[in-house]
Amino acid sequence: MKKGWKYRLLSGFSVMILAGAVPMAVYAEEESAAQAQEASAETAGETDGEDPALVMEAAIDHYFAGSVFTGDSVMMGFRNYAMNRRNTYLGGIQFLASGSFSVHNALWPVSSKSVHPVFQGQQRPVWESVGMLQAKRIFMFFGLNDMNMGTLENTCDCYAQVIANIKAHCPDAEIHIISMTYTKQGKGRGNLNNTNIRRFNELLKQMALQNGWGFVDLASHLSDANGDLPAEYCSDNYVHQTGAAYDVWSAVLREYARTQIEGTSQFPVNGQKPQTDDNLQESQETASSETEETPEDEPETQVSRVLTSGGNTSQTGPGVKAD
Repeated sequence: MKKGWKYRLLSGFSVMILAGAVPMAVYAEEESAAQAQEASAETAGETDGEDPALVMEAAIDHYFAGSVFTGDSVMMGFRNYAMNRRNTYLGGIQFLASGSFSVHNALWPVSSKSVHPVFQGQQRPVWESVGMLQAKRIFMFFGLNDMNMGTLENTCDCYAQVIANIKAHCPDAEIHIISMTYTKQGKGRGNLNNTNIRRFNELLKQMALQNGWGFVDLASHLSDANGDLPAEYCSDNYVHQTGAAYDVWSAVLREYARTQIEGTSQFPVNGQKPQTDDNLQESQETASSETEETPEDEPETQVSRVLTSGGNTSQTGPGVKAD
């Protein structure tokens, strides 16, 4: 009898304990789930707020996606360099480069003697190829084959016309000019010498600032104390470049992209002329004179008409060819 009573009492306590244990277990599960969710949120927060340096590196990689690089045989060397690094940001770049290519002969008609870059199996004017690609950004490297084809001013005019033709086919594309690089010391030929290259680069800088184009100062990073192409960066004792030089290209381009992304570049790309003191004053005067009639001058975009140089198709440049 006593044993039965004790058994029933013990059983009752067990039921009560069990009855209380179930809610505790549920609460423990809910608490555990909440902790797990909180930990997951913290992890997600860490992912969303990852190292700013890594975020910038990813943005730089993306910056070059859909870009086109066009130029001569030195640009062809960079193309070959990039082809061996397809798993990097360089893999997203399209190249339109050709040996002996210049802004002068870029304006010549396609013929058996022309050197337009081949795209989709045939030579095409670079602006036609860029238009087919609908490039986001166009990086241009010219000059080595132009120095002996005309004056520096004439070469700048040809440069501007090639860009105008590109913009006519691809109006939303950003234009980025890469500075000419130097020759090895004492190895210049005719007008292709480092004094002229420095002058030409200054003219290109002015063009970039006046037109809202980007300008990549590559030359200063590929020159020695004398302003010449160093031996370690020269592959042919002339103007062509080594893998070490193209390492510098890559580093300079990434730093350039960073300044464009951050908005700290000295050459901001906005597709319009930057506001200067002169044109700011002009715009203020125009705005304050509502009754004054504005003459209907031809718009500056008239230069965007596609023009070519019809006559000369001979190769008169220095013939800077690929190695």
